[in-house]
Amino acid sequence: MAASLQSLGYLPVSTATLSAATVLDFNLYVQRPGRSFAELYREKKLALTDQDLERLREGGVDHLYIRLDDTEPFRQYLHDHVLRDTGIPTPIRYRALRDLIRVGFEDALRVGHCDSVVSVASNFGRDLAAMLNEPTPVFAELFKTLDHDYYTFTHACNVGTYCAVMAIRLEQFDTGQIAEIATGGLLHDLGKRHIPAHILNKVGKLTDDEWDLVRQHPVTGFQELSKRGDLSDGQLMMVYQHHERLDGSGYPAGVAGDEIHPWAKICAIADVFDAMTCKRSYRHAIPLSEVYAHLRRFAGSRFDPDVVECWTTKRKTEVGSATS
Repeated sequence: MAASLQSLGYLPVSTATLSAATVLDFNLYVQRPGRSFAELYREKKLALTDQDLERLREGGVDHLYIRLDDTEPFRQYLHDHVLRDTGIPTPIRYRALRDLIRVGFEDALRVGHCDSVVSVASNFGRDLAAMLNEPTPVFAELFKTLDHDYYTFTHACNVGTYCAVMAIRLEQFDTGQIAEIATGGLLHDLGKRHIPAHILNKVGKLTDDEWDLVRQHPVTGFQELSKRGDLSDGQLMMVYQHHERLDGSGYPAGVAGDEIHPWAKICAIADVFDAMTCKRSYRHAIPLSEVYAHLRRFAGSRFDPDVVECWTTKRKTEVGSATS
């Protein structure tokens, strides 16, 4: 239902992110049961009331819609009234941010507009870092909020989020660096947009030529982004080196050990963790216990042991029974 409305130019907005008495700079729409279209619920400049929100909750309406044309004023509303409101549960705020970012990210990828992709990623990194750099939320709640499929945006967004959480837990980075790391995580697979979809989505074994093409995505992503001048060395290395491994067995350059940037080491673990915990066209999601065992098995050979220890120990404690 939401997807069909989005194709018509609407974006879902969680009612939990809307507050009474706040004047909104965008119209709100509602989809009534059994209808395939949205109708105007509240015109912009008219504030919602407590009674409005109560009736929506009682009626089981957990989201309204805005027009995609109002994405920017809605982003400003989130920034001013939602993302830093600790009274709103973190998973709800995160989902609102993710749904908003998805629109700009997918639109920018579709038209091949690199400036827009980087702008969207930077906004995501900045807003996510500010949100998470409160007393850090329980990861189990955030994990359950994430989508666990392997679509382009979902994977990129999850990796950016995991990178930010890892950076916070390592206690080595300030908020600005955490924002940059989240941005780099969202951009890490940018080079894959130059790979034909039938290769990316292929269920069977790739041919040697297909595999060679896939292995070039860190290079093409790095080359495209390095021309800009507005991304840090760490972010560029997240794009270029997220498939490198400590023992030199990775790609595209086969570098090893300290030749791999610390941020790329974080991104490598986030990338593998999400790839394994997401369901794919050819398999179900792998249980967390097996994913943690895989990361620990290769800690020190493929993956940075300190980052693996931080991620598998602290994350395992927090995730608990979030998934199996």
